[in-house]
Amino acid sequence: MIKFPRGKKTIILTHHNADIDAVSSSTALYYGLKQKNIYADIGVPNSVAKQSRQILWYSRCNVKINPNLNDYEAIFILDTAVPEQLDPLKIPQDKVIFIIDHHENIKLKGNFEYISPRRKATSELILKVLKDNNVKIDKIISTLLLAGIVSDTNHFKFADRITFKLASELMKYKADLSLVYELVHNPPEFPERLSKLEGYKNLQIYQRDDYLIAFSEVGNHEAAVARGLISLGANVSVVFTEREDELRVSARADIRTVKKKGLNLGQDIFSKLREITSGNGGGHDAAGSLNTPDKEKKEEIRNFILKKLVERFGELKRIS
Repeated sequence: MIKFPRGKKTIILTHHNADIDAVSSSTALYYGLKQKNIYADIGVPNSVAKQSRQILWYSRCNVKINPNLNDYEAIFILDTAVPEQLDPLKIPQDKVIFIIDHHENIKLKGNFEYISPRRKATSELILKVLKDNNVKIDKIISTLLLAGIVSDTNHFKFADRITFKLASELMKYKADLSLVYELVHNPPEFPERLSKLEGYKNLQIYQRDDYLIAFSEVGNHEAAVARGLISLGANVSVVFTEREDELRVSARADIRTVKKKGLNLGQDIFSKLREITSGNGGGHDAAGSLNTPDKEKKEEIRNFILKKLVERFGELKRIS
């Protein structure tokens, strides 16, 4: 059980380019701590994702970019599987660390941890943490948590029985579902639209029976391109982005493939990439990601992912 720290200067920290679940769970925890007279800051490395900005607007919370963690005594780290997702921030060793996360193979260690890979969103875990600390779940907190759940389950496509039970509970706390859908609706802007079209142009497609696996490479928005390829008909998509100082890889799988093939991108593939690269990968059943400085290993990483997919699907035939 995670118990709120008393009398300690506290910050809530989540991963770079913080997505909706990360921001929703952080802001809900902020309000829970505030109810108990614990006034925390919220911090992120480098940036908050564009799609999360409506959550910040609704929550009226401020976020510190690249905060000095030495200024704090207690650090909550949410929705962050590997240390690389916090770069350039480094966690001081003399702090009280709380880890709350729903990913597989968490590489961060804390003094207190609540990790449950079976759950679909970190926002689901925050609900229990708040209730354990006798926080009143009001309309703002419940709406924030429901937004995190709706986003990370792709509008309940990846939800399970417990997710629907928790969503129903949040509705009883007056979560505004219609507002939630407005908050998580983010039509892509021009750079993302362009990246998607470029990604579709650069496709390499593999087939096994009626399964299609797509590889691509773009200059930006690799996660959005990976999701877009699934919506176009791919069962698994893997998208590379090469930056000046790092290589990023993002993968997605559709729910039918996850269930029929017992596929877990985070556990089966991306957490094992540490065998060949200094970066740490992670994710969960339908999503995987890797950030690594080893740009020269791009083809080796690609071949490793393809090999792991062959182990799961059988021999793959390249058709494009």
